[in-house]
Amino acid sequence: MTFLFYFQPFRNGRLFLYPNERRILKAMKKILKRLATGFLAFATIVTALPTTAVHASETQYWTESAERAGYIEKVMNDGSIGSTFNEGIMKVEGETAYCVDINTNFKNGYKTRADASTRMSADQISDVALSLEYVKQYAQSHSELNYKQVYLLEQCVVWQRLSVHLGWQCDNVRASYDEISKAVQDEVYAGAKAFASENKGRYECGGYIYSGEGQDIGQFWAKLAVGNATLKKTSSNASITDGNGLYSIAGATYGVYSDKDCTKQLATLTTDNSGNTDTVEVKAGTVYIKELSAPAGYKVDSTVYSLNVEAGKTATLNVSDTPKVTDTLIELFKIDMETQKDAPQGDASLEGAEFTWKFYAGHYTADNLPSEPTKTWVTKTIAEKDSDGTIHYVSRLSDEYKVSGDSFYTQDGKNVLPLGTLTVEETKAPNGYLLNGAYMQADGSEEQIKGMYLTQITEDGDIAVLSGSNQYHVSDKVIRGGVKIQKRDLETSDTKGQGSATLKDTEFEIISLNDNAVLVEGKLYSKNEVVKTILTDIEGVASTSADLLPYGKYRVEESKAPEGYLTDGAEPIEFEITEDGKIVDLTGTDTSIYNQVKRGDLEGVKIGAGTHQRLAGVPFRITSKTTGESHIIVTDDNGQFSTSSDWASHKNNTNAGKTSEDGIWFGTSEPDDSKGALIYDTYIIEELRCESNKGFELIPPFEIVVSRNNVTIDLGTLTDEYEKEISIHTTATGKDGEKSIVAGKEVTIVDTVTLDGLEKGTKYQLKGWQMSKEENAELLIDGQRVESDYTFTADSEEMKIEIEYTFNASSLGGQNLVTFEELYDLSNEDEPVKVAEHKDIDDEGQTVLITERIISIHTTATSEDGKKEIEAGKDVTIIDTVTLDGLEIGTKYQLKGWQMIKDENAELIINGERVENDYTFTADSESMEVQIAFTFDASELGGKELVTFEELYDLSNPDEPTKVTEHKDIEDDGQTVTITEVPEMPEEPTEPEQPTTPDTPSKTTDAPKTGDNTNIALFLGLLVLSGAGVAGTYFIKRRRS
Repeated sequence: MTFLFYFQPFRNGRLFLYPNERRILKAMKKILKRLATGFLAFATIVTALPTTAVHASETQYWTESAERAGYIEKVMNDGSIGSTFNEGIMKVEGETAYCVDINTNFKNGYKTRADASTRMSADQISDVALSLEYVKQYAQSHSELNYKQVYLLEQCVVWQRLSVHLGWQCDNVRASYDEISKAVQDEVYAGAKAFASENKGRYECGGYIYSGEGQDIGQFWAKLAVGNATLKKTSSNASITDGNGLYSIAGATYGVYSDKDCTKQLATLTTDNSGNTDTVEVKAGTVYIKELSAPAGYKVDSTVYSLNVEAGKTATLNVSDTPKVTDTLIELFKIDMETQKDAPQGDASLEGAEFTWKFYAGHYTADNLPSEPTKTWVTKTIAEKDSDGTIHYVSRLSDEYKVSGDSFYTQDGKNVLPLGTLTVEETKAPNGYLLNGAYMQADGSEEQIKGMYLTQITEDGDIAVLSGSNQYHVSDKVIRGGVKIQKRDLETSDTKGQGSATLKDTEFEIISLNDNAVLVEGKLYSKNEVVKTILTDIEGVASTSADLLPYGKYRVEESKAPEGYLTDGAEPIEFEITEDGKIVDLTGTDTSIYNQVKRGDLEGVKIGAGTHQRLAGVPFRITSKTTGESHIIVTDDNGQFSTSSDWASHKNNTNAGKTSEDGIWFGTSEPDDSKGALIYDTYIIEELRCESNKGFELIPPFEIVVSRNNVTIDLGTLTDEYEKEISIHTTATGKDGEKSIVAGKEVTIVDTVTLDGLEKGTKYQLKGWQMSKEENAELLIDGQRVESDYTFTADSEEMKIEIEYTFNASSLGGQNLVTFEELYDLSNEDEPVKVAEHKDIDDEGQTVLITERIISIHTTATSEDGKKEIEAGKDVTIIDTVTLDGLEIGTKYQLKGWQMIKDENAELIINGERVENDYTFTADSESMEVQIAFTFDASELGGKELVTFEELYDLSNPDEPTKVTEHKDIEDDGQTVTITEVPEMPEEPTEPEQPTTPDTPSKTTDAPKTGDNTNIALFLGLLVLSGAGVAGTYFIKRRRS
């Protein structure tokens, strides 16, 4: 009988028996007992033999079950428990290991190690290793588990995963619930399974299998093989991008690649507002990152970055993008607005113009610019010379041109402008130019940009560009002014010429003293050229317009003296134009240009006709025809006279005019014997009456012209002829030629005077006045003499003239007025000489009678319809037609009238007031007819006769009217109107009561009385109807009968 024995592995030092094995064991107990003694004897012999260690060619590792962890229940897939055993903690060389063959018993001893990949697939290794990794991580976070419990959980997950892969059918093997609660185990097993699935590929997994006698054991590990990659993005030039909303580090995208050539993309990173990205998990090692798209305002970074990622760690790639900027900056070229050249005019300069630049971090228009810019700079124009020597005046956003302001934006060592809005405006004109009206203009453009210029810096692909041009000419208008020059007389310092000399039309030349050319009236002038010629006006003033001369220095020189003047004293004057629109005033006494007036003299000899007797002491009046200045020169004993200082010093009794030794000097300046006495002018030479020339006819005045300087005019010999007598014949009349005039407020006497013996060309004045013949005294009206005069120049020896006297003669009726006359020679108006008169109080030809003015009144009073009787009533009107003769035309009159009761010869009074009226008019003829109406209540005046009275008043003095006529005749039938009584009317009859026999009408009636208001027509109608009724009744009764 043969027995087969096999031993299951020991589990935790305990023999593990399957159920069928236990049944066999019971049957064999007796045999075992019998063999026990023999086996023990055999064992004693074997153990007593010396032992020899056997070593394989591979490295041997000591494996053992160090201690028991707890009970395991092998739960089969059908839910049954296949076995229960107490599991030990496996060790390999002291390191924890796990049973990898649940169906084989373990035996301590040396085992050979092999890589797990020789026995298991990579997925199986990964599944087991990751499950173990999960338990380990779980244990780290659950400190309540002891190491045995942890080991039991680890061993169970190893068996569970191997059961799945090797088909053991015990996928749910577990520790006893007495060892570890069901909840914990369920959580761990589910978590391990999920962890292994989720982390597949994230860990580098491996293991060893130890094989030898007994059960194989294994060691597994899962080493994290991934790390995290992230990116931090910043601006490479924060000074440009900070605070500028046109730049954003959000939205940049980066590709994460496993190869340097960036063909195998692992992930995409996108930056947020802080420049950070999400974290992406990659295999530990080197990954490659490059930018796919740049955020707003930045250039795309083409660099491929490498990033070393350590397992379990996060590696951050710090990158920066370059902001888009433009280094194409605006250049401003300053030019002269008028010449459109970069050369200044006159003494002005195009250098030093200042521009204020303002940068705004954002895109704006002129309408929505923020109140404060991000940066401000002030630059100035600087002269720069080109290679060909041409000078330009330029301003740029650069330190060489900077006057003040913030620091410039820079990038890569250059001044740049970020994305945003830039404005520039000229804020200070250069010396000699105006800020007002300046404009910018791009080359080739017609647009003139005045004031602020605005441009935007915008993105254009991978660059930033300026909108508009980057070069502009800035045109400034040169300051322009004018000059006003005053020409003055050297002697008087006055602005008016002396005599007939004039300061008008003095010619002045304005000369440029500027190194730069000046543009005057469309033409360029160089230094020392005459830019303008001007002439003085009548006041001696010459002026340019206020915008003729560009900013600079000039000289004004007299090039032609005015009429009557020498060029002596005319000194050039320099001046500067520095203010726009201002005329430099050179009219003061210190800055005027002076000229000496031409002066000369005259001389002559005076004799009488016939004997040729020289006449001494004869005065001659020398009168300036222009100014009227007049002085007298007197002949000496020889009849000679001269104005020259060689004859008599100008300073000796200057202009006394008494003797031949008195000096003569015309003008207001101090006499100067080095000059002539007479100013450039035309003079009237007039002989004056004196004792020496009495009986002589004076020579007529004549003219001489002083036009040459320092020349004496010889008048020759002046001869007087014997004079004639002047006679006067006169006739005085009214305007109508009659010798009588009706008295009035304005009468005119015309005196016709015939003069014989006049000296032709002599000026005369005829004076006349009125005399009262009865009183042989001058006629005075309102205290004033009634007089008139007439001045004339004789154009013949015999002349007839008229002289009128108009005055108020209202109160002179009945008086005779006589006209007296005197004739005066006005050759010397300061001392008129009476040469004839006519004063005869009894001269009938000179007498005019003033007759009384008589005004008559003729009147007729009637009713409105022209009748002389008016029926009494409450509202009656009497019309008084008045004819007036003898009125004074143009005089204002008032006609007053009222009613009189004839039989009482008293005024008619109604309701306590006189019945009256008036009419005011102005006479337009000597005879006029007017009407005046009187309307009143005449109800109680029946049978009365009323007479109209009138008075006429002159209203020339309204405060004191004067009665000039009246008409008051109580017996005047023409002025009488009779008020008749109103007739009485009969009473109205009563209507009959249908009598069978009509009543006979009564014949007795009351006649209407005066004032009765009965309606007669109504009465008569009723009477007729009554008669008809009676007749009809009679006719009917008769037919019935």
